[in-house]
Amino acid sequence: ACGVCGTDFHIYRGEAPARPPVILGHEYFGEIVATGREVEGLGPGDIVAIDPNIPCGECYFCRIGKPHLCESSHALGVTIDGGFAEYSVAPASQCHKLPGGVNMATGVFVEPVACCLHGIDLAGIRPGNTVVILGAGTIGLILMQLARLSGASELIVSDPLPDRRNLAVTLGATRAVDSENEDLAGVVRTVSPAGADVVIEAVGMAKTVKAAIELAARGGTVLIFGVSPEGLTIPVSPFEIYKKELKIQGSYVNPYTSSRAVKMLVTGQVEVEALAGRRISLAALPDLLKSERGQGGAKTLVVPSASC
Repeated sequence: ACGVCGTDFHIYRGEAPARPPVILGHEYFGEIVATGREVEGLGPGDIVAIDPNIPCGECYFCRIGKPHLCESSHALGVTIDGGFAEYSVAPASQCHKLPGGVNMATGVFVEPVACCLHGIDLAGIRPGNTVVILGAGTIGLILMQLARLSGASELIVSDPLPDRRNLAVTLGATRAVDSENEDLAGVVRTVSPAGADVVIEAVGMAKTVKAAIELAARGGTVLIFGVSPEGLTIPVSPFEIYKKELKIQGSYVNPYTSSRAVKMLVTGQVEVEALAGRRISLAALPDLLKSERGQGGAKTLVVPSASC
């Protein structure tokens, strides 16, 4: 199975770089049916989740331990054929073995949870912090759970959709705010008069990036996690960043976090079953990519073997 990611929509619409013609789909897992002659430690019947990001191993960034910033990287489902197919060829180095009997949601969510773990590492959340998450889609709800596990004492989630807000509360948010009809800044000040210690932007829109900077307390951190269309810009006050001594941090893909993601999913530390929505066939995928994204808080899973 392969999850449909917001990045897939961006690529389909020409808003994110890719290398077409290419089979999309980078959040996937499956059963090995055959291996190359030199593959060791994996064989037919093994269930594996795929880390789609393949660094070159030779450029400056790879050599200083930052392979996710590789100058010549490839990615399954972006520059190399990926998971929206009945069969996919993947390097053994990108395969993370899963225990037998693992459910579909666990397998599909390894890649997004790995990406979120990298973001949480960069956010530097400390026990007792007030954390605001803008956006309660699938990624926002994963980030929220990881923020809670990192020790956030107040966890405020903002989203316009009631189903997403309700799910956020179910999964551990202390407050869920209607971003269209409530004063989010007022709610944050009620909890933490100085502002939020950490604000995580998980939408990828100009207004939410702007709001993230405004909501952060002096000395706070703003994590830009949402994928914005290439070319999107916002007005920013350098003086505000200077005076508040803000740390504005980007987060890109999943360096060295896939194994941790597997452990957290297998042990149930991160709840993803509630985030796994409908299952569709490959035949239904084109219509989905043409549609508007963002229905509810659940992720659509493409099951190539299904006729649903």
